[in-house]
Amino acid sequence: MQTARRLSTLRGRLALLLIALNMVGLAGMGAVALIVDQRQRDDLVEMELDRTARTAKALLHYESGVLQLDRLFTDPASEGPTGVYVYEGTRTDIRLVFGYPSSLPVIAPEVLRGPARLVWRGRGEFATTVAAGGRRARLLAVPFSHAVTGAVAGTVVAVVDLGPVQQAHQKLGWALFTGGTVFTLLVGLGGYLLVRRGTQPAVEALGQQEQFVADAAHELRTPLTVIRALSEAALKDPGRQRQALRQVLRSTERLADSVEALLMRARLVAGLRELQRQPFRLDQLAEDVVAETVQPPHTAEVSVSPTVASGDPALVSIAIRNLVHNAVRHGRIGAEPAAVTLIVETGMITIRDTGPGLDDRPAQRFRSSVADGTGLGLTIAQWVAELHGGALRLHPAPGGGTAAVMTLPDPPASDGR
Repeated sequence: MQTARRLSTLRGRLALLLIALNMVGLAGMGAVALIVDQRQRDDLVEMELDRTARTAKALLHYESGVLQLDRLFTDPASEGPTGVYVYEGTRTDIRLVFGYPSSLPVIAPEVLRGPARLVWRGRGEFATTVAAGGRRARLLAVPFSHAVTGAVAGTVVAVVDLGPVQQAHQKLGWALFTGGTVFTLLVGLGGYLLVRRGTQPAVEALGQQEQFVADAAHELRTPLTVIRALSEAALKDPGRQRQALRQVLRSTERLADSVEALLMRARLVAGLRELQRQPFRLDQLAEDVVAETVQPPHTAEVSVSPTVASGDPALVSIAIRNLVHNAVRHGRIGAEPAAVTLIVETGMITIRDTGPGLDDRPAQRFRSSVADGTGLGLTIAQWVAELHGGALRLHPAPGGGTAAVMTLPDPPASDGR
């Protein structure tokens, strides 16, 4: 059905839109998370550098004008993961008097000496990012003063390797990317299933509507065409008007049957006709339907036993009437009268005819869209049987013809009260 296919395409587009929106949202949140993480890591690095540099600076002291480093050698602050370098000023330049590189990669001496010299010359504290063995390192240089003169006597340089920090940041990025991808796929799958489930009633309703229109066009086209042709022929030949009127009447009856079948199908599919379950005498109902439907010159042989069924007697009556109509209309050879046999047993109704029988594709008899089909009667009978938890089967009858067998469930067992 065209509309059903368009709705199916719409479901795919809605699922893709949901995935796109989810990707945009996750990308935005991931970017914010990475920015916040980078800033937090940078703040932690700066705090660690400041703490190490100021601790090392506090451990330096002068005795008799000589810079003492003994406390620095024994303090844990100078032996941690952060490198500590101490430069003492001379008359013309600075010289390295202490260096603990920890696990730092190799750093060119001038990379450390340059910031230390700037601070010693009075620039104040200085922080920068430098190259360290092919990676990056963060450096903080702070001055320390002479205890007697108060002048800047040298520089303490603290350095931390940014490699592990960047690796942890990259791992977080990959984790966010992987988790976001998996989450997007799950959201896409769940969104498609939800959209599919949400639009399924509309797909079914529109499909049923289009099927109804197609069946109505097929079922009504033939009798209307016949009525028009007979009417035109009667107008051209007044002597054939009586015969034409009889044929018009038969075509009108067929048209009425088709309209009733179409409307009943529409009510069943749309749920406007609810199934009303109640116990009823299946044998009496079937006998009444056959007596009303099979008229001379057609004959009916009835073989029933007292049978109680549970279901909707109005719908079952329509189903049996459709099966009998089908047997009368198509269960005969040529112009011979139809001979219909009705058998009612517990939970089963069998209607046999003596017609030409089934072709190689018996399922086509349930389809109203085929040229040699039998209209909607069998389709509605099948639906009624399935609504009651039963089924409708067609098979060749012994001795020729076709047998339509409709099964109905047994009535619920009584509780003895």
